[in-house]
Amino acid sequence: MFSLKSILATSLIASTAFAHFTLDYPTSRGFDDDNEPQYCGGFPNVASPRQSFPLGQGPIWIDSHHTLATVVAFISTSSSPTSFDDFNTTSNGTSIPLASPIFQVKEGEACFNVDLGGLGVGLTNGSEVTLQVQYDGGDGNLYQCTDLVLIEGYSIPSNETCTNDASKASNASTTTSGASTSAASTASSSSSASATGSGSSSGALARIEVAGLGVIGGLISVAGLVLL
Repeated sequence: MFSLKSILATSLIASTAFAHFTLDYPTSRGFDDDNEPQYCGGFPNVASPRQSFPLGQGPIWIDSHHTLATVVAFISTSSSPTSFDDFNTTSNGTSIPLASPIFQVKEGEACFNVDLGGLGVGLTNGSEVTLQVQYDGGDGNLYQCTDLVLIEGYSIPSNETCTNDASKASNASTTTSGASTSAASTASSSSSASATGSGSSSGALARIEVAGLGVIGGLISVAGLVLL
């Protein structure tokens, strides 16, 4: 019979082994499992050259390593974003909406479509943006970034098209009042939390909590303990 101590140790090992996700299309700046809780997954510098991506609808592919996780995507229109604050507003002060609803995915590959040209922030053919995906499998926020140049009429490779959009299938998307507001409406809180030693993950979690999904992350964690 397993002791509680051994069960908890096994749970911790399993959590550590699967405590990440990958951004597969468009290609992420880079992947470092240990640094995924940091801004852009620990890769703060813009990748060059930027990847071509549709000005209209285009797919985002991720691979989730948790049984259930909460996901949202947001963009920066800065040519060289350096913090979560750069995902709040454009250079002229226009608030940037979320690039996707806040939704949930199960373990494995998942895709969702974004329409960056339709966000109403003046993006045109040739605009440069950085898209950041925020992911919470119940043990804190993780991040991945990809740097894009938007091309009108750009054709996505046929093997990357997204016909089963996870953001539309998820019930979580219906609870996101924050989806119609700034992409990072509390990014200033993120910066404050980072400056005081709480880490970028703690501050960015507030962004999800504003939309009511901080509770979901907690419920996922509790559910994991119950299953044990």
